[in-house]
Amino acid sequence: MRHRKKSLLIQQMLYLNEKKLPVKLQTVRKAIGLTQKELAEKSGVKLRMIQQYEQRAKDINKATASNLFALAQVLGCKAEDLLE
Repeated sequence: MRHRKKSLLIQQMLYLNEKKLPVKLQTVRKAIGLTQKELAEKSGVKLRMIQQYEQRAKDINKATASNLFALAQVLGCKAEDLLE
């Protein structure tokens, strides 16, 4: 029974990953009404980098501290709030 629950949990996690739920960066950015371009201009982080973080082409957990802090400052949150 316990193995079955674990298996179901793993299947649910894989399903959520396949659905490509928005990353936290995108959720926060949209909540405050900024476009990717506006966020790039205000933070100094390259637009392409922001796009890659949001598309999960680059792992935001491996972002440079300077990029992470710049994004967080513009978004009005803590850097760790953007980590996945």
